[in-house]
Amino acid sequence: MICKVMSCAIIRKTIGILAYWHIGTLFVLLLLLTGCSTKKNTAGSRFYHAMTTRYNVYFNGNEAYKSGCKAIEQSNKDNYMEMIPLYPIGNKSTVGTGSGDFERAIEKSQKAIAVHSIKRKPQRKQGKRYTEEYKQWLARREFNPFLHRAWMLMGKAQFQKGDFPEAAATFSYIARLYTGQPKITAEARIWLAQCYTQMGWYYDAEDVLQKVNNDSLPYTLAPAYSRTYGHYLLGCQRYREAIPHLLTTIKNEKNKRQKARQYYLLGQVYQLLQDPAKAYQAYGKVIKMSPPYEMELNARIRQTEAFPAGEVRQAAEIKKATDKLRRMTRSDKNKDYLDQIYYALGNIYLAAGDTVQAIKEYDLGVEKSTRGGVEKGILQLTLGNLCWEMGRYVEAQTAYSDAIGLLEKTHTQYEEITKRSEILDELVPYSTAVELQDSLQHLASLDSAARMVVIDTLIARVIRKEEEAKRLAKEAERDALRESIAAENAANAPQQPTTTQPTIPTGDDSWYFYNSQAVTQGKADFQRLWGRRKLEDNWRRRNKTVVALDDFEPVNYDEAQDSINSEVPTTQGDTALLAQGDAPSNKDNSQLPADTTSTAAIDEKNPLFYLQQIPLTEEAMAASNEILSDGLFNMGMIFKNRMENFSRAEHSLGRLIHDFPDFGQLDVAYYNLYLMLGRIDRIADANLYKQELISRFPDSKYARMLADPDFAYIAVHGKHLEDSLYANTYKEYMAGNYKQVVANAEYSFNKYPMGQHRPKFMFLHAVSALQAGDQKQFLAELKELVQQYPENEITDLAAHILKGVQEGRLLAEGSISFGSIWSRRSAEDLADSTRIAGMDSTHVFTSERNTPYLFILAYEEGKVNENQLLYEVARYNFSSFMVKNFDLSFSHDRGIGRLVISSFANYGEAQYYQRQLYADPHMNERLSGMRAVLISQANYELLNQFYSFDDYDAFYKKTFDPYPTEEEEAPIDGSTLDEPLQNLPPIDETAPEEDDDGEEIQQGSGTNYF
Repeated sequence: MICKVMSCAIIRKTIGILAYWHIGTLFVLLLLLTGCSTKKNTAGSRFYHAMTTRYNVYFNGNEAYKSGCKAIEQSNKDNYMEMIPLYPIGNKSTVGTGSGDFERAIEKSQKAIAVHSIKRKPQRKQGKRYTEEYKQWLARREFNPFLHRAWMLMGKAQFQKGDFPEAAATFSYIARLYTGQPKITAEARIWLAQCYTQMGWYYDAEDVLQKVNNDSLPYTLAPAYSRTYGHYLLGCQRYREAIPHLLTTIKNEKNKRQKARQYYLLGQVYQLLQDPAKAYQAYGKVIKMSPPYEMELNARIRQTEAFPAGEVRQAAEIKKATDKLRRMTRSDKNKDYLDQIYYALGNIYLAAGDTVQAIKEYDLGVEKSTRGGVEKGILQLTLGNLCWEMGRYVEAQTAYSDAIGLLEKTHTQYEEITKRSEILDELVPYSTAVELQDSLQHLASLDSAARMVVIDTLIARVIRKEEEAKRLAKEAERDALRESIAAENAANAPQQPTTTQPTIPTGDDSWYFYNSQAVTQGKADFQRLWGRRKLEDNWRRRNKTVVALDDFEPVNYDEAQDSINSEVPTTQGDTALLAQGDAPSNKDNSQLPADTTSTAAIDEKNPLFYLQQIPLTEEAMAASNEILSDGLFNMGMIFKNRMENFSRAEHSLGRLIHDFPDFGQLDVAYYNLYLMLGRIDRIADANLYKQELISRFPDSKYARMLADPDFAYIAVHGKHLEDSLYANTYKEYMAGNYKQVVANAEYSFNKYPMGQHRPKFMFLHAVSALQAGDQKQFLAELKELVQQYPENEITDLAAHILKGVQEGRLLAEGSISFGSIWSRRSAEDLADSTRIAGMDSTHVFTSERNTPYLFILAYEEGKVNENQLLYEVARYNFSSFMVKNFDLSFSHDRGIGRLVISSFANYGEAQYYQRQLYADPHMNERLSGMRAVLISQANYELLNQFYSFDDYDAFYKKTFDPYPTEEEEAPIDGSTLDEPLQNLPPIDETAPEEDDDGEEIQQGSGTNYF
């Protein structure tokens, strides 16, 4: 009975306790529910929103962020042949990977901030001390204790997404929002510095990092700070300072794959700093960490570039290293990496001093390359540099041309190899021609039996090449067959469901002109065939003036037209390079013997193919010597001026002087030898060439210049003296004092034979001869001017005069003015006697006003930004004349650029347009310095054919009153330009609006100028 009573009591007590806890729980829940609003700032609301943020929204966003980072790690593909970035997101091809996950992380972060941010100030508790710490807490702008994690997550996701400006804005806002919380602001600033560094804003990054360091950096953020500061130093190329921070980053890195990347980067930095021993060790640590195979392979290859001094001295060590690499070439998994393996083999032989074997291995790497990417580009770059240093310029040219098409323009050596490639494009045709002619002349010096031995050797080489090509073709067929069988088996095999990470297109399969590497490769192929040429008409011609000088005959005027139609015989075809059995890459076929064109029809295995090219006759030997001497001269000039390789320049020019004493430009060779040897302080040798030049070629302009006792003074002050002389000469010419012009021109010829005004002196001298009635001398001197100075500004005028004579026009005495561009008439018309005698009625300006007119803005060529001018005028037209459309077009002639504005019905409309245009203050300022011309279409045609702008200006001032009377204002108010706006049909407001299709507004009937 007692037990029952006790049991009942226990039960009642238990029920009471449960009821009490139930009531308490309900009370807590009620308290939380009533206090969860962000408009209240209590301990309960802060706890509730922090917990909800952490375990609900933030958790999902953080999981998405980690998934995106994993996708970046798995899909990142580094370019191991160049400096890899510290962060995978630094690779352009990686940007965009995992963007879906990062977008989700950003979305969740934004939701957490929008829903759980507490900005309301809390009520101060009664009796609580107003301490400094409490003041700082009350001064906060965000009271959710966990919400800064959501802010940081959003910034990190934006950074990993590749949206660095947006991430920088987020971190900058975090630093301002959480002022007074040093740990949060320091972390935000560290990430802000990473964003700035990634964007290349190094000054801003350094400023932020200094502020972080000055604000007593928390010790927990020291590794992050060191990593970011190292990233900044790498971006600034302060590699030596970055090494301690890289070591700290590696020490604190927990991700094994990223640690291997960082060791690889450390090795690259050591290698860049010329510390091969430490670089070798760093690459070795990469290998020990068992990274992905491609990273391991590249680390081994990099080790071959960083052999410490004495590492490969012994033959046994060389054999051990090379045997390991050759075994790798036989593995199927390395079939796509053969170029890199042979590159490593070449590096080993190069480190051992065996350059011949190194070049063989590099050549094998080029031949075996299957990917054609940056790895092959680095291989070609290394091969090109080695051949350049050894003087094997033909091979260097090919290697550099390929490297340019495979490397990014940001590569450190891109600019240098581009310059070298341009030089080799000029040099190789001459060096190949010299090598060919030396070989041919050597064979010509042998007896027939010895000659046939060489030819038989060449034929045997051709046969071996053909057999090797057949063998390789059969191997390629077998490989293709095996691959097709494997592909067929794979297609027939049951498909297993796989989960793959989405990949981001890299642009390799994009349209040709969007792929920068494909475009560069196409340019390289063109340059390999044609050399480097400017984008211009008649790009195959050496002299690109408007007149064909080779056909010009100034003496016989009756047969001038026949001379234009005469044909110049040309030569074509490349000859075989007998010394090597290969064809020369000569782009100027005019240097090759004309009698070699028939060799193309003969098989290379026929001895006659080679015998026909050997100069066995006097005529053939003379042609060979001409090619040889021309090649030596041009090689010497390129070695001296473009490459500054004075030893090779001296050898080429010295051989030219010794072997070809009758060469036409021997005085130029002597002069350049004098300058070159004087530059390297070989004064005695330079003076010998100077004396020989003066004694052998006393009439040469170079000899006269060196023989002048004032040579040293003129070398210093000659430019100013010549300027003064030319200004005086032109003044005498304009005054009609032609005798003084001739005297000054002859003085210039003797005193300043290489002055910058020499072409203008020649032109003035020629025109003075015309004034004296000597047309033959005038034309002869103009021809000489065009030949010697094809690029000079005065040459265009001279060439047009010669062209006019070729077309059958006759010369007459008269004034030719070329000082002011506005007084220049058509250059062709200067050679037409009808212009001098006076125009007939069909060749005079008309004063008709009721005819289509043009408004022209004329200016000196090269002094106006035409794109900006077009924009300004088009913008003004669109904003000022809503109905009238104007056609805008550019033309250039006689050194004058013109913006032609057409579609004016009459003179009144054109004049009204001019007044309105210059009444606009902005346009009046922008158009200052230009000449405004109102002209009818008929008069404009005459201006182009017969007259100068000054001629028309005089006619306009005489015929048209620029300030019409009030009576004349009415018909020329320009109403047809803007009044039609008032006569448009009324708008039907009940009609549905048309959708804006987004098309741009067209100005004029043709081109859209906006």
